[in-house]
Amino acid sequence: MNTICRDKMKLPAEIYSTLNSPIHRMNPMTKVIVFLLLVFSVSIVRSAESAAFILILAVVIWAFSKLPAGYVLRTMAMPFLFIFLFVLALLVSVDGENIYSIWIFNVTAEGMEQAALILIRATAALLLMTILLGTTKFDMIVKVLYDLKVPAFILQILMFSYRYIFVFSKESESMKHSMASKGFTPKISMRSLSSVSNTIAMLFINSFERGEAVFQSMASKGYSGKPGIITKNKMYAKDYIFVAAGIIVAIGIQIPVILPMILN
Repeated sequence: MNTICRDKMKLPAEIYSTLNSPIHRMNPMTKVIVFLLLVFSVSIVRSAESAAFILILAVVIWAFSKLPAGYVLRTMAMPFLFIFLFVLALLVSVDGENIYSIWIFNVTAEGMEQAALILIRATAALLLMTILLGTTKFDMIVKVLYDLKVPAFILQILMFSYRYIFVFSKESESMKHSMASKGFTPKISMRSLSSVSNTIAMLFINSFERGEAVFQSMASKGYSGKPGIITKNKMYAKDYIFVAAGIIVAIGIQIPVILPMILN
């Protein structure tokens, strides 16, 4: 019973944060540093082969993390949709050698090359961040970022956005069900648009009032903007080895671009 209650209190992204796997057992400080290094490196890499290497590495890390495929794919679905639309636009907007024509759109070799690079880079970065969020409690990530001297106001915005976006999502769902129970059906009409706009306005008003109440409550309890986590992220020899390996990989995938620049 206690386990069920604890599971219900977890945020959706933290459901599997207490699994027992090598990735879950890693020091949060080590994990955040290594994952962010890999994400940053793959985001700026110019070689599709190097980006593909990080993507394969991310899949291997996923296998070791024991995160369910359904959870990972659901988490990645919405961001990946925007990535896919961007890649499609890039595919038909880059000038170059024409390979295929679709109506007024021309697919070029250069467009395919850039689209493939962006798709692999974005997928690898998204998968790494999904694994990081799925294997680490968000408050621990915030504590690590605070220890790494990330500005406190940025962490507060990040923390509250993450914590309350699920509350607002649930509230919008309840308002949607309430409207449906009263016979509302979405249509392209002035009455329908008026009802939707009123619902959105009420959601913003409720969000503002809830934010004010939360601020007053936290201020009365002495909240100072610093993460209130007692756990110390002490790093040991194996953690430094992991970080060193992450740095080597992050720099190594840049070699195909850096080496020709040095030789020239």
